[in-house]
Amino acid sequence: MTGDDEDDGPAGPEQAGDVGGAAGAAAQVAVDPRMRKRRIAVRRDAGRRRLERVTLVLAVAAFAVGALVATRTPLLDVDRVEVTGVERTSVDEVRRAAGIDRGDPLISVDPGAVARRVEGLPWVAAARVERSWPSTVQVQVTERVAVAVVQVTDDHAAVVDVEGWVLAVEPRAADVAPDPAGRPVLTGVDGRVSEGERLDGDARQALEVAAAVAERMPGVVASVSTDLDAELVEGGAIRFGDTDDLDAKVTAAKTVLSDVDTACLELLDVRVPGSPALTRHQRCS
Repeated sequence: MTGDDEDDGPAGPEQAGDVGGAAGAAAQVAVDPRMRKRRIAVRRDAGRRRLERVTLVLAVAAFAVGALVATRTPLLDVDRVEVTGVERTSVDEVRRAAGIDRGDPLISVDPGAVARRVEGLPWVAAARVERSWPSTVQVQVTERVAVAVVQVTDDHAAVVDVEGWVLAVEPRAADVAPDPAGRPVLTGVDGRVSEGERLDGDARQALEVAAAVAERMPGVVASVSTDLDAELVEGGAIRFGDTDDLDAKVTAAKTVLSDVDTACLELLDVRVPGSPALTRHQRCS
């Protein structure tokens, strides 16, 4: 048989390559164009989301840095500390207690901490602190009210508020009666009486009586002892016994005193407020 008539032998390398290439081309042709388009879209969306996240992080960081720089600028430093509501406390005392210096960043001022420092002053009952942008701190003070006096030495007395806090120790002669400001004097007070401290329990009971009579019967009572006997400005005394039913006792005392000649009064006992007992001086009998 001639060469033309011979059967073809096994495929050579070139033929195998042609077969493989044809198979690969066939596989590529077999991919649905819609799926290929979808894959590209998914990759693009993922890239866009990553870019958005990076952009957001950079924007937040830039804002934070900008805000920090802005609040630390001299334009937002403390230039003024305004103090209102003071009468017995000086403005300088409040400013020193506040602990704020000119040039401090306003953002660093803690209103609560400043208020607590100011409230440590003897006359200050409460303080309200606010930051007023761009450069002012406002301190509004509510002061305590002195309602009674405690004679500390022969020439000095302490003034106290209704809660028994010693507000100040001021010059006052022991033989001055009644108090020039009309405040009852607490007598028989033992123990230490110092500015910024509080009276003990017995003294606070006397103070409770003194505050009640000063409110309901101003100018009538000169002093109240720790035994809760109240000496009247015009002579005589009121015996309270204790602070139970104090409002009723003060009402009874006020009612009786409005109907009697106090010049003859020796003792008005209101320990039983429903049945007050009056004792007159013998010279008036």
